[in-house]
Amino acid sequence: MFGPYSFINVVGGKEQFDDEGRSYKNLAEVAIVMTILKNLCKAWLTSKHEFNIGIVTPYVGQVAAIQEKLGKIYESDDRFNVVVISVDGFQGGEKDIIMLSTVRTSSRSSLEFISSPQRTNVALTRARHCLWILGNERAITNNENVWKAIVLDAKNCKCFFNADQDEEMVKAILDSKKKACQFDDLLDTNSVLFRSKLWKVYFSDS
Repeated sequence: MFGPYSFINVVGGKEQFDDEGRSYKNLAEVAIVMTILKNLCKAWLTSKHEFNIGIVTPYVGQVAAIQEKLGKIYESDDRFNVVVISVDGFQGGEKDIIMLSTVRTSSRSSLEFISSPQRTNVALTRARHCLWILGNERAITNNENVWKAIVLDAKNCKCFFNADQDEEMVKAILDSKKKACQFDDLLDTNSVLFRSKLWKVYFSDS
């Protein structure tokens, strides 16, 4: 999953407006970002290499959500450098690893912002070694846009992965949904939350 290039399909997420109601965020993708960062840090501790990581997203609401979760966890050593920034705020430069969080989970509303070829080009061309894209395949490919070609390319290159097939990522998604009180997925038999639970059926005369 963590080769030079991959699309990680996050189906358990839910897009929502930030506290100001102006931009989108997706707490499941935030949780996946934090899980990947934790594993990167473990790898970095056994390596003498410097890691420069860019977490990029089209939405400032997602930038704020990731920054809030990130806090000062990785500020103690500048050899493990993590920057969270919006696509529009990425002014040139490159990072060793780029994680791109696309955020959107619904195709019913406009995807014009995320589907902009210019913004997409910026986001996809800033990684020196590894580009990992987090997104909901169904949402971002439902309409004719650049993301259909990106997802198809990832599948053709065998670089397409489902987050709900990774135990650690599933746990991260579930924890994020519990904290956000997003229990509507309990009624969706195809959801990660439903499929990961043990169910008991009680019969009663009353």
